[in-house]
Amino acid sequence: MIKMVKIFFGFSLLNIIVHANDFIDLTYYQKFDRGIELYQQGRFNLANDLFTDILKNEREYRDPAAQLLMAKCQYNLKMFDKAQRSCRSLLTNYPNCPYEMDALILMGDISLKQGRITNAFKHYINARPMIDDLLYLNVIDKRIYNCIGIGIKGEVIEGLLFREKDSFNRSIINLTRAYQAWLSGDSYELDMIINEIDTFHLPGYYSGIFGALKNAVQYPIKRPLTIAVILPLSGYEKEKGQAYLLGLSDYLKSNADSKSIRFLIYNSAGSGVQTLNMIDQIQSNGDIIAVLGPLTKDEILSLSGLSASLPILVPKSALPGLADVAENLFFLSPSSKIIAQRTAQMMIKELGFKHIAVLSPGDGNTKLITDYFLKECYQLGVDPVAVEWYIEKPENVSRQLKNIRKKAWGLLPEKEEEDQSLNLEIDSLDALFDVDVTDFFELPPEEDEMDYKDSAKVVLETIEAIYIPIRPEELTYIGTQLPLYNLKTMLFGNENWLDMRLLNQEVIGPHVSGMRVITDVNSAISNSNQDTFSNYISLAQDHADFIQSLASYNTFKRRQFSELLRKHSGYFGEHTSIIFFGKNNNENGSAQVLEYSNKKLNNLGIYNGTKYNKKIRKR
Repeated sequence: MIKMVKIFFGFSLLNIIVHANDFIDLTYYQKFDRGIELYQQGRFNLANDLFTDILKNEREYRDPAAQLLMAKCQYNLKMFDKAQRSCRSLLTNYPNCPYEMDALILMGDISLKQGRITNAFKHYINARPMIDDLLYLNVIDKRIYNCIGIGIKGEVIEGLLFREKDSFNRSIINLTRAYQAWLSGDSYELDMIINEIDTFHLPGYYSGIFGALKNAVQYPIKRPLTIAVILPLSGYEKEKGQAYLLGLSDYLKSNADSKSIRFLIYNSAGSGVQTLNMIDQIQSNGDIIAVLGPLTKDEILSLSGLSASLPILVPKSALPGLADVAENLFFLSPSSKIIAQRTAQMMIKELGFKHIAVLSPGDGNTKLITDYFLKECYQLGVDPVAVEWYIEKPENVSRQLKNIRKKAWGLLPEKEEEDQSLNLEIDSLDALFDVDVTDFFELPPEEDEMDYKDSAKVVLETIEAIYIPIRPEELTYIGTQLPLYNLKTMLFGNENWLDMRLLNQEVIGPHVSGMRVITDVNSAISNSNQDTFSNYISLAQDHADFIQSLASYNTFKRRQFSELLRKHSGYFGEHTSIIFFGKNNNENGSAQVLEYSNKKLNNLGIYNGTKYNKKIRKR
């Protein structure tokens, strides 16, 4: 093995030497063309070495084109300081050269990557008058627009306006001043600046923000809450991030009062490391009072060790218990542990059930949730009469359901004779259907007439509730087998039961009518294939409304905002409720209580473990 490693290393080294020798034999133009080819292929290290070689050995560092391309390679290699020095050197040594515009834009991109928004704005504005291509001008205007939205230092804006001669740039800078006046809640300043803007020279790309600011002048304005939103809009679990962002956008479009909050969107790409880098940038922006997000478990865990005062509002909970050790994280949704506990408490404390059965997957996250449920039952003094597990896809859970039915027989009054129905074979496979359930196969007719004591048709009511948390894609299997065992009981499911397309099928829906689901959001999954993350849209709409409700307190200090959250009396929205509890008052302890009947979901109220609010009022 050692010899093989040495041979491989030697071969790799030989390859490097061959490539290097190939470059030495090339002419200047061949090297330049080869460098461009490598850059276009994304092989930035090789391209950077080639352009460096050109500058050093061919042009004595006097080639602005090679220097610009070297800076672009350094930028793509995240060597931002080197790239910026290369650009500055080009601008200093070659004033008014054809590559001045490109160097300025690259410096703007570098500053934007580093979170230096004001510097980025300056570079883009300086480059803009040099651009003739209208399509490229739109690209740069988009970057300027983003800089305006994030926020520019007021004193820098005034200085730029004083020196600026280009009419289009002056209109853009004045628009930036107007936006800053709106952020400060200064109606007088906003009105004055809006009237100064020369709309003839204001590029069309900015017409939307100009119209919004002009309309804002007509009403009393106040300083908005600025919230940074960190979402995975690309990469891992981007669907969740995009759905959540859509929910925020829908809320802003449909609520006039939403002008008192603004969201700055950051794409984390699902990376915990990238999330930490974004938090560093956000911390330095004094206008940002809090963070909404992130969504993925890795991102949330990456922030759990921060001791900063910046409050972070997490839409979905991560690991149970994290709220106790991360006091600056505020979990807007109850954790899976809390939902499992509320389910047990609803059965035992509110409904008074003592005879409870459980059918659950025996591995993965669902097993962990069921364990939380069982532990809470134990703490409340109730031991379930039957606990049955399955591991594989539940295509046939006849053994588990027979065991539960056997326990149900055992709970009959003593005058009833011992159950003899255990010899009766029920083939659960007869009840299985594909995802598109259209047919229903009844049990085969009994050859001999059965007595009361051994008939599978006898409905047993001795088990008061059965808890069946299922995994995604298991509703078809469990939902079609459960009715065969004639257990008249209250079914408690989880959110994976709420696939309404399947649940409303005749072979499932009528047999589970009255089912209760304790969950974090009052929203059904209407189509499992196309609308899997619809709950994230509903969550985002309520979370935006919750933040809007806090805007009236006019709190713009981060620590004050954190205290406001901890002392909040409770929020009751269209789809969710938020009542903080726990060691640090930073974990949502309320859950939605849903009931399925007549092919509809009814919201019965919210439950926080001690109080059951059957009437929901939005406030």
